[in-house]
Parts: sequence; structure tokens; C-alpha cells
Amino acid sequence: MTARGTREDRISALAEIVTHPDPSQLWFQLAEIAGDRAYLRHGVQVREGDVVLDVGANVGVAASFFASQCGAGLVHCFEPVAAVCDVLRENVRRLPACVVHEFGLSAANGSAEFVYYPLSAAMSGQYADPERDRQAVRTVLMNLGVSEAEAEERVDDRWATVTVSCELRTLSSFMREEQLKRVDLLKVDVERAELDVLRGVGERDWPKIRQVVLEVHDQHGRRSEVTRMLERHGFDVVTEQEPAMRGTDVHMLYGTRA
Repeated sequence: MTARGTREDRISALAEIVTHPDPSQLWFQLAEIAGDRAYLRHGVQVREGDVVLDVGANVGVAASFFASQCGAGLVHCFEPVAAVCDVLRENVRRLPACVVHEFGLSAANGSAEFVYYPLSAAMSGQYADPERDRQAVRTVLMNLGVSEAEAEERVDDRWATVTVSCELRTLSSFMREEQLKRVDLLKVDVERAELDVLRGVGERDWPKIRQVVLEVHDQHGRRSEVTRMLERHGFDVVTEQEPAMRGTDVHMLYGTRA
């Protein structure tokens, strides 16, 4: 089973499942994930019965897509920020395949302080920076055709922060606890913590991971480092940048096995 139907059909179907406190953020995610199928490119597939790890699940748009439109059999959803996780739980409660975990994945078990943006929840994270994130959103809006003046207005007053303590675990420790023998897709969107997630994968567990899709923030050579890490563990890697992300450091990386 794959995500079929027209772009509009896929978006509309997913919009009936998920909600979001900010409709503009929801529709951007719906268009990207269901409409453009951003996670199903360059040979990446989610088939009926597959096991997916959705790391950085946010409010559950991707998890709902994998479960409802791709037929995934099990989607583990990781969201460490409690307020966001509450919305995630509500969005996936009617999808038996989705299991919610109120912690993040990282290089070590423990806890960390996260910056939570109540009005820009998707950009919350351990390495969030309000001014940098504000400028990134402004750039994306202008790439999408919004005027400079309107972009300034739309990003204004969205960057109030709340510092929250979040639990972190390694991916390998989670796989042991859940006795996971395979991961058909590891999806990672964790706002500059992508290397931390990958460093939490032990050598014994890499062969169990069939595909990887990550959002990579290419600072200090991070995209090259992630690419080398995946290639070293047997993945063929493709990277691309969405037109909307031109002028930002955000790239998508797709890893598959031959």
C-alpha cells in the first residue's frame, strides 16, 4: 500500500484526521508531507505492515500519513515537549498503528533543556535560537511568494520561548526495550539534533534499519558528516533542498539500501 490519489485528495484526507492550534502551520505540513510526499522520494517507500520510527513527531502529521495513507503497521512517535505531545496523542488516538512516546532520541540516555515556542511549535528543540529561526521562516515565506512586508508581519511576535526539561533516550536502548528486530523507515526531523539521534544507534542495530529520511541543518559540515555516517553503514544517500528552503541551511537526506 502506498500513498495514492491526487495531491489534493491526500491533503484533504489527512486534514480530516489531524488538528493543530495554528492552521497555517498545519496546512504547510499537510502540503509537504501528504501533498508533496516529502518522505517518499529517491526510492524510499513505506509499505503495508512496515515499522516506522517518527523521531520529532511534532503534532503527528507524518505519523498519521504513514499509518493512514501508507498502511504502516507500527509507527513509534517520539515527541519530548509535553504540550506538543498532548496534541500528538489526540491526533493519532484513532490510529491503532501509532504509539506515542513522550521523550526524544539522542546520543545518550538522560535529559536536556529544550526551547519550546508555543506559537511555532514545530521549530522547538534543544538547539533552538529565536532570531535565527525567525529569519529562516521569513526566508521560507518569501520563497513561497509572500511579500517581504507580509513575511515580516507573519513572523513577528511568534518567538516567545518557554524552557522545558525533556527526557532523552538512545535509539538502540529503545530498540532493546521494544525488542524491535527491524526498522523499515527511520524518519528524523529534530531541528539540528539529527547527529545526536544517529550517534545513539549502536553498531549492532544499524543493519536492522532499512531506510532513513532526515531533515539536516547543514552547519559546520553536518550534511557531509551525516552522509558519511550513513554510507559507512551501507546506505546509498541522496540529498536535496526544497525550493521553499533556498537561502536556509535545511536539506533533506534520503538513505536506502541496495
